[in-house]
Amino acid sequence: MPPEKRKLKEVFMQSRSNVVYENWKVYSQQGKLMFRCNEKKAQWYLKRQLATCLPETRAIQLTFKAKGDGHRSDDYMVEDRVNACVACASTEGLTLHHVVPDMYRRWMPLVIKSKSSRDLLLLCKHCHDRYERDATALKKQFAKIYDIPLEGKGWVQVPENREARKAASALLRHPNIPEKRREELADIVKNFQKPEWADWDWEKILTTCCELKDQFQGPDFVEHGEYVVAQLMKSQEIREGKTVWPDLEIFVKQWRQHFMDHLQPKHLSERWSVDGDIYTH
Repeated sequence: MPPEKRKLKEVFMQSRSNVVYENWKVYSQQGKLMFRCNEKKAQWYLKRQLATCLPETRAIQLTFKAKGDGHRSDDYMVEDRVNACVACASTEGLTLHHVVPDMYRRWMPLVIKSKSSRDLLLLCKHCHDRYERDATALKKQFAKIYDIPLEGKGWVQVPENREARKAASALLRHPNIPEKRREELADIVKNFQKPEWADWDWEKILTTCCELKDQFQGPDFVEHGEYVVAQLMKSQEIREGKTVWPDLEIFVKQWRQHFMDHLQPKHLSERWSVDGDIYTH
C-alpha cells in the first residue's frame, strides 16, 4: 500500500539568478552555428584548447570535428533566449521548469534525457505554481492508466510504529489530555519500547517514537515514473540504424502539448515546437 495521502502543498522552487541564459554561441570548424551554451561551458572548451574565441561577442569556434552537425539554423536551440517567464514575461523569481517532469525523464534512455534543455523553460514562481496544478492532474491520469500510484508501489506498512508514533505525538503536543487517556497512551509507548531504550529518559523515548516511520520501501518497490517509462519502452524499433521508442515519443509530445494548452505561454519562441527533436542521435 502507498503511504498515507496528504494534501498537496505548494512545492518550494528555488528561484534562479535573473540571468539564466548567457547565450554563448558555439560554431563548428566550418563556421556553422551548432548550439548555445553558458559561459562556464564555453570556458571549459577554451581552457582545454578545444575552442578559440571569435571576434563576435560571446562566441567560440571548436578546434575539432564534432560528431554531429548541431541544430538546424532555424531551430529553437540556436536562437538567443530571453531571461523572462515564457508565460507572462516577468523577469523576477524565475525557475527552470521541466516540461516533461523529472520523475519520468530521469528513467528515460540517455539519448533522450542527456540533452533535455529544449524542454527546460523559464517560468516565474506564480506561473510555475499555477501550471503545476494542471501537471499534477495529468500525472494522476497516468497513475490510473498504468495502475501505479504517484507515491510508487511496494510500500510495506508497519502498523505498530504508527500506533506508537501517534501516541507519543499526542503526549508531547497535548499536555491537557485527561489523565486516564494519558495513561492509555503512555501504556502504548511503554509496550512498544525497545530493550536498548532502558536507560533513556521519558522525553527522549517520546521524541524517538515521534520520528518513527510507519511504512518503508519493500524489496519490490518501484517508483511511479520508473514503472511508467518501463511500460512505454516495451515497444521499440530501429529507425535509420538507431533505436527509438515510439510510445516514449508520444509521451514526451503529450507533455509538451499539455504545457502549451494549459499555460498558453504567450512569450515562448515561435521556434519552440511540440514536434521538436526528442533524441540526441
